[in-house]
Amino acid sequence: CLGFFIHDLNRQIAQLYVEQLELYDGKPFLLYRGQSLSMDDFEKLQKTRDGLISFNSFLSTNTDRSTSLRSADLAAKKEN
Repeated sequence: CLGFFIHDLNRQIAQLYVEQLELYDGKPFLLYRGQSLSMDDFEKLQKTRDGLISFNSFLSTNTDRSTSLRSADLAAKKEN
């Protein structure tokens, strides 16, 4: 069951990639992430091999830098 889910997710990501590639004429584009890490997750990230870590939250990205900076600023004001 999990294998089917991962296969379907991979297919959807590949489809979105093709669609978005056409929107940008095949040129690279920047995405910004306005989300913070807890101190625990940050320390785990520093200690992991090759910088890999799993998350239990959705990683949101945006093409608008200012939107991501506002989100990051709000997250930075939260405790921990």
